[in-house]
Amino acid sequence: MNNVYSIDRIKYPETPLELQEKDDTRDVHFVPAPCQVACPVGTDAPSYIGYIWEGKFEEALEAITATNPFSSICGRVCDAPCEPACRRTDSDGPVMIRNLKRFVMDKLGATYRPKPVAVSRKETVGVIGAGPAGLTAAHDLAVAGFEVHVYEKSDRLGGLMVWGVPAFRMPERVIKEDIDRLMMKCPGIKVHLNTSLGKDITLAELKQRHNALLLAIGSGVGKLMGIDGEDDERVVDGVGFLERVNGGERPKLPETVVVIGGGDVAMDACRAALRLPGCKHVKVIYRRGPDEITARKIELEGAIKEGIEFIYFTQQVSVTDSNGKLALHCLKTGLGGMEGDGRRRPVEVVGSEHVIHCGMVIAAVGQQAQSDELDQCGLMGEDRVNTDFDSMRTKDPQVFAAGDGAFGGSTIVMAMHHGQKSAYYIKAFLDGRKDPLPYRTPYRTRRVEVAQDIMWEKLLPHEPKFFGVGSNPAEFTEIEGTYDWETARNEAARCYRCDAETGSADYAVQHREDIYSMARTKSTDHEKHVSMLTKRLKSRENPYPEGREASLDDLVFLPANLSRLVIDPYREACKIATNINNKLDLPIPFLAAGFDHAPEEVRETIGKGLASSNAIYIGRKPVGGGRWFQLMETGLGKASGKADGLIYQYGDTLTLGDIRRVRDHQVLGLSVHLPGSLETAIPFALENNFDVLVLDGTLAMHTIWPELIQNPDLTMVRDAVRVLRSLKREGDINLFYFGGARSGSDAAKLIAMGCTGTVYSVSLGLAMGGQITDKDQLEFSYDRDDDDRAKAVENLLKAAAAEASMMARCTGKTNLHNLEPEDLRSITLVTSKATGIPLA
Repeated sequence: MNNVYSIDRIKYPETPLELQEKDDTRDVHFVPAPCQVACPVGTDAPSYIGYIWEGKFEEALEAITATNPFSSICGRVCDAPCEPACRRTDSDGPVMIRNLKRFVMDKLGATYRPKPVAVSRKETVGVIGAGPAGLTAAHDLAVAGFEVHVYEKSDRLGGLMVWGVPAFRMPERVIKEDIDRLMMKCPGIKVHLNTSLGKDITLAELKQRHNALLLAIGSGVGKLMGIDGEDDERVVDGVGFLERVNGGERPKLPETVVVIGGGDVAMDACRAALRLPGCKHVKVIYRRGPDEITARKIELEGAIKEGIEFIYFTQQVSVTDSNGKLALHCLKTGLGGMEGDGRRRPVEVVGSEHVIHCGMVIAAVGQQAQSDELDQCGLMGEDRVNTDFDSMRTKDPQVFAAGDGAFGGSTIVMAMHHGQKSAYYIKAFLDGRKDPLPYRTPYRTRRVEVAQDIMWEKLLPHEPKFFGVGSNPAEFTEIEGTYDWETARNEAARCYRCDAETGSADYAVQHREDIYSMARTKSTDHEKHVSMLTKRLKSRENPYPEGREASLDDLVFLPANLSRLVIDPYREACKIATNINNKLDLPIPFLAAGFDHAPEEVRETIGKGLASSNAIYIGRKPVGGGRWFQLMETGLGKASGKADGLIYQYGDTLTLGDIRRVRDHQVLGLSVHLPGSLETAIPFALENNFDVLVLDGTLAMHTIWPELIQNPDLTMVRDAVRVLRSLKREGDINLFYFGGARSGSDAAKLIAMGCTGTVYSVSLGLAMGGQITDKDQLEFSYDRDDDDRAKAVENLLKAAAAEASMMARCTGKTNLHNLEPEDLRSITLVTSKATGIPLA
């Protein structure tokens, strides 16, 4: 039977549009803070913390929920990887980021009404499993415009969030709050409850119904301990135990219960057992020590406060019956060598056998996925769905997988990350992209002022009020309270705001950390004060070390003198356009190159950006539908009539017979990458009526990102101009330089040296969101959409044009191409020698 999930149709006011989907990531000062980087879903913690201090709760809620559809739940039970990453941890303790999230969600979460997203795609997606991975994927796919059908074997949505977390940590109303908000935002999500894979519906039927499927089946079966006697009915698995309790059961337990394990399931199971009728003592045995336990520190501390006994360095061996009670036979352990997970391996201590008597054993030693249907389809491994983590795909191209059922037991927020990642790859599959850009957690930010609280460095962490088991334990009342406004504001003031780093004295995180350290150091502790002052007054590194190579950075423009300002060029627009031998107009003197090997999505979007800027691309093949100079390599490819120009590479094998225009008015160019060949290449180009000479300062423009490998050779511009002058042909061919140009100032310097323009490459890639890898390559990911990348190209070229014209006007010119070597000075000998520009 299929049940459709419904929500209470309460009329909440819609959130104002100006509070939705904010993103100031392009801010030049934005650096993802350590807490945001540590968050698997990239939550913008610094911004919402800043908003809390200002009392802007609606804005804080927008920042919290922007990447997290289960914000109310995470405000209570997230394992908060952001907090250990907080830079204040080393001072007096991390900012209580999770508790601040809870404060906002408790305040506004129940009444927040997001703007609904309409279905705009014809394809549908089936999601099997309604846990955090499945529902997060459903959310992202619905936001992308797909109709999503969620199939859940139980009678409610939430998966692990419902069945795995006891009510004393997360009340049912909190789960409902997030689920309701999700369904309000995504009316395109259709829910089918009480629908079990293999029993009520088959994988084959789902593949026929939907264009793509996501397996988010979870790992809801507890693993066996593999010891004798565990088949005793008094030995239960932790996952099944919590499922019964969270389903509403309150079974009577024996006086003493032993829980085996050290993870989150073990913590929830031991604390749940303590609250059930009949139970008086709970012991947790763990085969390693307290430093190796995997449960969150706050959960461990809470269990200890409630009186639960922890027995470390103890390994279970077998279970027997002892006069109607259970005898758990154990060995003591020590720590051996390191294992693959970074923890030391437990080693049994010979002769340390002992027995722990109890009435019940709860085994929380791991979880696994189980599905006969998927097993029959060949998709199951030993304990999980066989899935490739890089693509979230199974061996069936239509079927993807995510969450604990695909990658083993983890946390709610990590399962959400899996959901977001799988949604990205499913969308790419449905868009027909065979090799999509790799997924990367997207970061967003908002421009929020740093808290101006004079007590920021003295405020200590604010622990929430702890209630423990309460007066009626079986009611599972909440164990912690929510901050009040004053407490939340003081906690928010503690944030260093690492996202606002500018690297200068106005705001540097290191500067703020030093203030904290100095404020906490006693005035009599001269050694520490001297140490801190020495650190702060340390000389910077010499910017002109031995071996420094020639650089465009070492060239500066001379400002115009009074005699050259008679024409008052500042009242006239500076002209930057040029023309290539009456064949092609260039509105801006910039070309682009280097994207021949880039992913197709990147090539498409740089094509859009170049087309909107009316700029030309140099490469073996065009990018998008814009203007294109075809890079011709001997023996590779035929000249295209669609190309605006043909750029041949000069070398020993190039002959006049290889060179021809395919159509009239096609620009003819020659690329020279060896400085010593200019003496022969330039006469060759002039004699054969070439229009353009591309000076390849990287020596390898046709390879992959050569600017990251080779320091640009500026001597090529100097020598090309020298050869042309010696031939008295200086104005007869257009020079374009490729190699390390990043800005309009760089372009203006090259034009002053004698070039017509410059060729941008890596700088455009960085603007589009590319990141330099340790292998000297650019790597792109999807966290910028096509429009963002295209706009970045357009903006960089627009900024470069404005900056270049500004350089010209500052020297008293009204035309960029009137710049001369005399307008420049070098500040280093090596650059002066390489460029022929005199020293300042």
